[in-house]
Amino acid sequence: MATPRAGGAMPELDIDVLPLLPEHRGDPLVVRFVELYDRTTRAEKVSDPADWTPAERAAYDGEDWEAFSRLRGYTDEEIADFRAYLEAAADLTTKYGIDTICAIAYLVQGQIETP
Repeated sequence: MATPRAGGAMPELDIDVLPLLPEHRGDPLVVRFVELYDRTTRAEKVSDPADWTPAERAAYDGEDWEAFSRLRGYTDEEIADFRAYLEAAADLTTKYGIDTICAIAYLVQGQIETP
């Protein structure tokens, strides 16, 4: 049986209605981050850590997100998306600070979370 994905019940993201600041709305890095945040959130596999294998637990505890992702059955494309998301998040944090990236993620999450 396939592991359910978080995105199955999420409404579509409408980036045009996100209440972003004008400087953020016009920044391609912010737009890319929003798109990657949405895509990686939707791809997230729903699981209970109590059900993880010892190898999954070891990879997670060792902060080896890529090994963990492979063990959980994520595709190469999904892993590449997550890597790009992490890079975009780091770039945004450098450019605008952690508070801004958290605020943008909060806005996206508020729009796509299930009611």
